[in-house]
Amino acid sequence: MAYNPNYFRDNELWSIRPKRKAINVYTTEEGLKIGMFQGSRGQYPAIDYVVKILKPGITERLIPPPHSFWVVDLMMKTIDHRNEVIEILEYYANYYNNLQPFNTPEERQNYELETVEYITSKYSSINQPHTLSINYVAIIIELFCKNEKRNAGAYMFRNLLKTLLRYAKNEVDYMTVIIASQPGFR
Repeated sequence: MAYNPNYFRDNELWSIRPKRKAINVYTTEEGLKIGMFQGSRGQYPAIDYVVKILKPGITERLIPPPHSFWVVDLMMKTIDHRNEVIEILEYYANYYNNLQPFNTPEERQNYELETVEYITSKYSSINQPHTLSINYVAIIIELFCKNEKRNAGAYMFRNLLKTLLRYAKNEVDYMTVIIASQPGFR
């Protein structure tokens, strides 16, 4: 697959502004590059990170993935695979509650994904044409769980997981989930 050489060259993922090499890069089944870049927020800015994605294609740009990507994807999968989506969301709610966040830049640098192989192997059957793979969804959810858990008082991602789970269980409507996926939702 070919990628925009401004962002992906010599098997490394780069952001342009600020010019930084990704700390870690994960490639999804569909060829999306997901990078962890140095962040600067929260109580521990030295271990904060920003997630950015790059689609295959020489004109594609590196972007931070909005929550709506994975949220809408799981909402679409709920139509035909409600029980599986509920299981995935319950798995990640439990993972979030029990995970240990990074304590040092070295831990973050050497991080190997903990949930993706299990989720991808168990739930690859729910992949649908023209949607994101469950592999992408698992990587993104794990990275957001890890990052948010490091900051006391952070809540948006955890609340979004809970809201999406309530949607999958037919307890809230579509608009409630979309609103919860927007920046600044409380």
